[in-house]
Amino acid sequence: MKRVAVFGLTISFAGFSLFGAAAEQSATGQKIEGRFRVVPLYAFHKNRTPVSDLTTADLEIQINGSRVDEFTLSKGGSDQKMIFLVFDTASQPYHLLGKSKRIAAELVSRIEGRSRFVVMTIDPGSGLRVIQGPNDDRKETTRSVNQFVLARQSDYLQSRAAAGTEIRDVYPEWRDSTPGRMKKTERDLDRQADRQLAAVIISSLRTLNAILGRFPESSKIVHLYSCGIPLQAAANRSLIVFDEKDVASANNVEISSPDNTMYNQISNLGRNLRETGTILFLINPAGTRVGEISSASGKQTLRMLAQESSGLYLEGADKEIRRTLIEVERGYYEIRFSVSRYSAAAEAALVIRPKNPELTVMSVASLTGNRIFREMTPQEKQALILSILTDGLVGDVELNVDYLPAEISPAGEDVYVAVELPRELARSEWQIYKVWRNSVKSEVRVEVEHVLSESPYLTFTMAIRPDSVQDAVLVQAKTGTILVCRAKSGPKK
Repeated sequence: MKRVAVFGLTISFAGFSLFGAAAEQSATGQKIEGRFRVVPLYAFHKNRTPVSDLTTADLEIQINGSRVDEFTLSKGGSDQKMIFLVFDTASQPYHLLGKSKRIAAELVSRIEGRSRFVVMTIDPGSGLRVIQGPNDDRKETTRSVNQFVLARQSDYLQSRAAAGTEIRDVYPEWRDSTPGRMKKTERDLDRQADRQLAAVIISSLRTLNAILGRFPESSKIVHLYSCGIPLQAAANRSLIVFDEKDVASANNVEISSPDNTMYNQISNLGRNLRETGTILFLINPAGTRVGEISSASGKQTLRMLAQESSGLYLEGADKEIRRTLIEVERGYYEIRFSVSRYSAAAEAALVIRPKNPELTVMSVASLTGNRIFREMTPQEKQALILSILTDGLVGDVELNVDYLPAEISPAGEDVYVAVELPRELARSEWQIYKVWRNSVKSEVRVEVEHVLSESPYLTFTMAIRPDSVQDAVLVQAKTGTILVCRAKSGPKK
């Protein structure tokens, strides 16, 4: 068990070690010693019904091309199974979000075996937010979904919400017509809103991908409830003007072409999710309400995510989606095997296939190792620091996180921050992460300063930025020590 202290509160995460010392029984009765990994697997018959009696003899496993002969197979979940319930509130009006919440609530109550749940939302402005978890309290998970997952679509789609059109095909009769057939201002407002929607979804999925990468030891399942990125947000448009006096004239012609940059971003997101060892379920509550070629439809982008991530796309009536998800979970297994004898690399290709041609399996395609802080990219380091500051998901990174009393004093337009470092780490190199979070503008600014301390006493300056929550975090990368500065008395400066 690893203990992580954040803001002076000690939080225990059970089963979060990357490679535990294992003594597992294999199919042949031999012991599997050394580092082990657990990966999720769903097994189906050809008619898509779940397999209830899968055995190790039914599977063939390879890591980086080497056959894995010794592994164990267990049916149902465990403490290492994590289910991320992610609700895209920006793309769903309240009634469709209600449908998503009902589907999730029944799924949580009906899943067999143990699981830990994380509830997240993708909100306009704030992006990806952790609502609760990870925990195995199903009632608390359902309560959090019902109480804290709220519709936010009108925060972005103001023109559409005002027109009462919501997720329907906004202008079906004008789909292939010239701009003169409708108000240009309304059309432009909707396009601008949809582009904003696309930006927040893409940014949030990138953040989700970074978070998932911090849990390499867990069996990760993501249920993304979303109506997707509308088609008109993934299109570039240009106007050929024949009537300069009236831009909205029917004589002018609008040309539309796919936004290849955005489609590449979506494809990369799907591949990245697959590389983190995650199984993705995409649930579209809009279902058949919207035609696939409608300007408001997000089906194409959701299907693209499913294809690139090797996930599963679902749409349709509530009852049908719930039945499918519950049936799929009845075919859930976990595979455990040693990795030390097959690969020492940080990332490894994983192939799991059934020997019986009458069976189909859905699992992960890669294994990722745990990286220490100094091996992360600058972006990953900043994301981790922000997770610690916001009490978010830190994951499986080997860190010692604590808080450090600090003396705060004014210094003109800046403040002085004075701290006393732990004696054993006093004379060493530190990275100072200075963080400003502006909730009004939904902006985060991070500056990094490198210092070599000569004594236990360290002083640095930090600029004062109006309307921002300010934090200073000290990182000693060599030992994996992170110290969050807090004022000795009174509110945080």
